[in-house]
Amino acid sequence: MFNIPESQLPECLKDENKINVLFTPVRSFSVNPKDWENKISSWKTVIKAYCDANDVYTFTLSSLNKVFIRNGRPPQCLPDVLLEMEKTGDVERLDIFLKNNPHSWGAWATNVLVKKPFVWTFNKFKNTLFSTVPDEQPLVHLQIVQKKCDTLLKSVPDNYKNKLLSLNDLLKLLNKTPSDTENVKLLLHYLSNQKIVDISTNNNNQSLSDSILIKIGDGHNCSITELDLSIYTLEQSEKHILKSIEGLEDSIEECIKEAKTHLSKNHKQTAKSSLRKKHDLEKLLEKKTHALRNIQTLLQQINETDSNKRVWESYKNVLSTFNSTYKNSGLSEDAIDDTMIQLGEVIDKSDDIQSALSKPAQHEFDESDLELELLELLKEDSADDKPPDGGGLDDSKLEDAFKGLDLNLPEVPGGSPDVQKEKLGSLY
Repeated sequence: MFNIPESQLPECLKDENKINVLFTPVRSFSVNPKDWENKISSWKTVIKAYCDANDVYTFTLSSLNKVFIRNGRPPQCLPDVLLEMEKTGDVERLDIFLKNNPHSWGAWATNVLVKKPFVWTFNKFKNTLFSTVPDEQPLVHLQIVQKKCDTLLKSVPDNYKNKLLSLNDLLKLLNKTPSDTENVKLLLHYLSNQKIVDISTNNNNQSLSDSILIKIGDGHNCSITELDLSIYTLEQSEKHILKSIEGLEDSIEECIKEAKTHLSKNHKQTAKSSLRKKHDLEKLLEKKTHALRNIQTLLQQINETDSNKRVWESYKNVLSTFNSTYKNSGLSEDAIDDTMIQLGEVIDKSDDIQSALSKPAQHEFDESDLELELLELLKEDSADDKPPDGGGLDDSKLEDAFKGLDLNLPEVPGGSPDVQKEKLGSLY
């Protein structure tokens, strides 16, 4: 419905009764505020869905009247809808959108900015008097442009960013046809105003698509430098020479084939002429090859210089970060020495405190004095246990005493222990 896929169809277009209401005139806000807000909001959603599904970035009231037709008639409320969308900033007039155009867009910009200003001036005057949007006034849907710009940036590979591309190369990269050129220019203009893209012109190229040079950055404040232009010129020269070399090699092969054909027909002079042409082409090929080698060497040196510059800048950034960190944190050799000295003092103080805490609360006796006292006590004990003087007997007196005892003991046998019982009995 209305060139909008079923999957993107707004809810208000899925009900026949709601569609019929949408095509009726809008009531005054003062009479029925709810009806006015619902109808304006619904048409905003429908117009956005149509533009998004069909890659329509600009439109007019007349073009929308041709799209949204039901029962042979367009919606009667579209003028009020577009006027409200312009007031709320959903759409912007193309002349205002292109007012800050910093670049020359050739025939397209001339047609937009030179041929139509008088018509737009009249339309502005008319709009001031009657508060309406002219039927042929081009309007830019800003939300759709922003969304498509994001899609464009995501579609460009990283290796194509921060380098110059012609408009024709960009169209091929985005898989766009020449009919999409105007829409892509509109997106580039918006990105250029946001300083995400920079644009320049190359007057050496005949084609308009090849004369517009575009640099898509990976951030903000993108700008084309002289180095970018030099690299682009060298790369284009490299492509041209490569194409020329391929043509020369093909021509040399053709000369060899012609010489062989003439020889097969025994046309020696004609064969020699083909060989002379081949030699001339080989000399030219050698010159082209040298030129190509020089260009490729220059490109390689430029790339290495750029790489070295990036490394150097990264070193500077790291150094700046270190210096800033040290400065903000107060780190220095003297500060560290002072801290270490203070740390040693604190450790010594802590050791002293620990030693003081480990001392016993009461006074300790000298151990040597205790040992002497114990020895004296042992001596006193030994003195108490010793018998008094004269009360004991020596060894000689004990022997005399034992001799004086009459114990009537048997004599010690002198024979063998194995004696007869009779002898043993006589002893008793």
